[in-house]
Amino acid sequence: MRYRFEIFKNHRIVQTFFSQKGDGSMKLTNNPALSEKIFQNRKVYFLKNNIDLAKVVSAEIVHDNKVVVINEKNGEGVILNADGLITRSKDIYSSITSADCLPIFLFEPEKEIIGMIHAGWRSLEKNILTNAVSEIKKLGGLPKNILAGIGPAICQKHYEVGPEVAGKFEKYQEAIKRENNKLYLDLKKTTRLQLLELGILKKNIEITPECTFELPKKYFSARQNRKREIEAMIAVIGMIIDSN
Repeated sequence: MRYRFEIFKNHRIVQTFFSQKGDGSMKLTNNPALSEKIFQNRKVYFLKNNIDLAKVVSAEIVHDNKVVVINEKNGEGVILNADGLITRSKDIYSSITSADCLPIFLFEPEKEIIGMIHAGWRSLEKNILTNAVSEIKKLGGLPKNILAGIGPAICQKHYEVGPEVAGKFEKYQEAIKRENNKLYLDLKKTTRLQLLELGILKKNIEITPECTFELPKKYFSARQNRKREIEAMIAVIGMIIDSN
């Protein structure tokens, strides 16, 4: 289904999507027993949303910080070792999968640049957002113009981390909660703080309150499901060619 952000509503060329549990798992896999079913899930989902499968580009998702600039030549392909995709090409769709991690939708309206970023704590700690903004700047975009929509992800109260992980984010103390000798990291707040550091304006950041862990009937959650083979939603962003 379409996932709508208020900050994108005045920019009709931008289309954003985020699947639900009922659409089936969308996570890419090398498991032959699952790959055909996942391919069918994706095919049905894209068809339902009037997206040509041949125009969808997928990031592999390796929980690192690589962000790749793509174009039409990458259609129906998988960008290996990447967790983020940036493009100025229209009529092509960038996608990532997530199941507790953050799906981050980016749009620079002046230069018409879009980005789709997957970010868990590892990617945030490795500055994937810095890399994403850097690629947008290389294409002529400005941080002050970037609109950032943060989709459904696990909320702080369900995201317990060890001291070694919390220590990597010690500069963001407001994103770390200590309770009953346990530590909880707020991924959404950490993302917001990093975006602000990169020059993205507060008014241009929108964060959905939905928590994947708390909505097990609606979304997959890696921490909730605890399956060896992770099931995930797909997040998609694209720009249509405006005929007006």
